[in-house]
Amino acid sequence: MTLPFIDSHAHLNLMPPGTPPETVLEKAREAGMVALVNVGTDRERSRESVLLATTFPDIYATVGLHPGDAHLWGGEMEREFLELAGTTRVVAIGETGLDFSYSDPPNTVQEASFAAHISLAHTVGLPLVIHCREAFDRVFSLLKDHPLPSRPGVFHCFTGGWEEAKQALDLGFLLSFSGIVTFKNAEGLRDVASRVPADRMMVETDCPYLAPVPYRGKTNEPSYLPETLRVLASCRKEDPASLAETLLDNTRRLFAMNTGHPG
Repeated sequence: MTLPFIDSHAHLNLMPPGTPPETVLEKAREAGMVALVNVGTDRERSRESVLLATTFPDIYATVGLHPGDAHLWGGEMEREFLELAGTTRVVAIGETGLDFSYSDPPNTVQEASFAAHISLAHTVGLPLVIHCREAFDRVFSLLKDHPLPSRPGVFHCFTGGWEEAKQALDLGFLLSFSGIVTFKNAEGLRDVASRVPADRMMVETDCPYLAPVPYRGKTNEPSYLPETLRVLASCRKEDPASLAETLLDNTRRLFAMNTGHPG
């Protein structure tokens, strides 16, 4: 049975050389893809995401600066992101956030960039796509210190525990689960996924990274996403087709998408 899905976080422009988006998208559509959100990680990648979204009718884009490159943030980039955010098919600001597994850029530099992204999202009325690694306390603190957009956003590739999940949900965010939830050692994450309200979940590949079992170790691609969807349904003891419809609705609602079913 083909499960319809929206890949809520992908990086088609970071796929290996010789992997044209046309080929990846065709395979994904055959696997049930309704739409895909291509996520910006810096200035050039954000431009590329917008170009993909204006080229392919089932791609949407985000614009943002990954915390690992937070030292690049500045007024010129902010002005360009503000302009790009006005593009019809740009649906979110990010990915942004904090990643304290990096020693460089310093935490304070990351926090300044993240705070600027939160303000930008509030200004343009678009949700945030948040990257958070080893930094939940500071991420929550900054989110509480700044006005949020009416659709706050999503914690992408969520890997926190239930306490972190509850705090994110309380702030109005959705949680997106990647292929990590299929990994053998991810029992704790599957437990979290089983407890999140169905209307507050999304699913993603984060391609070309984090391919789900049974493709782990390979270059990830959107056509693999149904494997993650089936594991989510299994740990929640839900019908995969029913959960797929719920996640479609959640993603459309967060990103204000107008999408139909394949075919």
